[in-house]
Amino acid sequence: EQDRLASKMITKEKPEAKHHPAFPFQVDDADHCETPIRAYRDLEPVLDRIAKSLGKSRCSLRIYDPYYCDGGVKVKLASMGFSNVINENVDFYEDISNDRVPKYDILVTNPPYSGVHMERLLSFVCTREQKPSLLLLPHFVYTKEYYERSIQQQNAPESRFFDFLIPSDRYTYIPPAWVDETKGSKALLRGKAKTAPFPSIWYCHANNNMLPSKWLEDTFGPSGSIRPKHPSKLRYANCSNHIPNDFKGEFDITKKRPNPRARKRAAKKRKGMV
Repeated sequence: EQDRLASKMITKEKPEAKHHPAFPFQVDDADHCETPIRAYRDLEPVLDRIAKSLGKSRCSLRIYDPYYCDGGVKVKLASMGFSNVINENVDFYEDISNDRVPKYDILVTNPPYSGVHMERLLSFVCTREQKPSLLLLPHFVYTKEYYERSIQQQNAPESRFFDFLIPSDRYTYIPPAWVDETKGSKALLRGKAKTAPFPSIWYCHANNNMLPSKWLEDTFGPSGSIRPKHPSKLRYANCSNHIPNDFKGEFDITKKRPNPRARKRAAKKRKGMV
């Protein structure tokens, strides 16, 4: 019943016409893809745990998503009871420069993948380590130099700053109706409504009182386990070495390449998504 009502709310919010909204910042249409509600539902136990640690309910937990796409995050999280969501059509970086970042309890976002957005987001998050954050990022980000540099701002080893929650298979994303198919995701040119250019995983940061390692393991299974107990099928990793092989970045030296037959099967499956 909850899924039916959520689907009804989300469908109602979809734009009926291809009218490109005005943004007070430079945009790349290829970046505009709405996060699927499945990804937010996977986070429900994490959000509930953080809300409880702050003495808040779902409706009073202040969730901040600094990157505006089409406003879908408010609708999807509200359908789950998280109605206090800040996601406005404003320039995030200008707000940082002018000290106008709104007060929030937790940052939850899927940032643009182009340019230096992910680098700037990590820098912001790592300089505000007292605030929890849940970042939906491509699988390869932890292999990048800017990731290591951001972590080192806090003189903290990677395993102490981010935990990882990995879905059982790729999340797929939906470009808004107003995105020009010649400028947006390549999937649009192929006549597809959804896209999944990279495997994406949740990079989770919170202090140990909010998200204790034991709670994460009790909830999602031991770090690095293949078959976690949690019904969401999320897999938990407390360090990048424990990320499942199918979600490791291509430049991760610990990634094992599948045999040619398995690679063909994977490529065929991706062709149906991207």
